[in-house]
Amino acid sequence: MLLRNSEQWFALYVKPRTERQVAAILRTKGYEEFLPTREVRTGGVSSHQPLFPGYMFCRVSPNVHGLIVTTPGVIRIVGFGGKPVPIDPEEISSLQIVVRSKVPTSTWEGLHPGDKVFINDGPLTGAVGVLTSIRAKQRLIITITMMMRTVAAEVEPDWVSAFNPVSERKPFSSYQQLKDSA
Repeated sequence: MLLRNSEQWFALYVKPRTERQVAAILRTKGYEEFLPTREVRTGGVSSHQPLFPGYMFCRVSPNVHGLIVTTPGVIRIVGFGGKPVPIDPEEISSLQIVVRSKVPTSTWEGLHPGDKVFINDGPLTGAVGVLTSIRAKQRLIITITMMMRTVAAEVEPDWVSAFNPVSERKPFSSYQQLKDSA
């Protein structure tokens, strides 16, 4: 496809589990699409799953947005205030490099270093701390500051959620209720 200077990358929000179909349709229509995937192993079987389920990227001219959203499976172009917002081409390029490298990847939604978090599973259930880093081996480091000292503990990513003040959390009468609420 001949690219024009006005073409930009946009994130597309698509119907769940239709990412591959939408990518194929857009490619057939002549658009440059990018569906980043990662290798997932379950029960000894390897498959490639979308890195961002429900999302993919498409490079288009700003004046063809209407043609993109009429593609079967496309819900909308991601933006703010009803206006599509382009993705930084450096971010897309970096993401393409990561995907091509085939290094193990994972995604984190909504948690960033510096965020206050609540441990809702595992041996540290009920602890509150600050997320200090996201490590390569898919572990989080939580610091709990007390008496001007820091205690760091590695926890599994699925044990952690964004912090809600105690007044906003409902009391749990059992560990299972706590686990089910996550």
